[in-house]
Amino acid sequence: MKLLTNTHLFWDADTKLIDPKIHQQSIIERVLERGSWADVKELIDFYGREEIADAAKKARWFSDKTTHFVSGYFHIPLEQMR
Repeated sequence: MKLLTNTHLFWDADTKLIDPKIHQQSIIERVLERGSWADVKELIDFYGREEIADAAKKARWFSDKTTHFVSGYFHIPLEQMR
């Protein structure tokens, strides 16, 4: 997963220790909150829209801007977002 080489997204972690399956929720949350459009597209290619939407509904925290983007782009009603 090319995203894990992006040091501005994962500056606080040793990316060699990040497993895309085990750490899926954290990766999705961080990319949606801090990633570029290219990062989001890579995320979709890797996990798929449904997995990302499910993770977004369980996200511990998103800024208002990210919440509204994710809601609109992934067709998730705002009421289903935390």
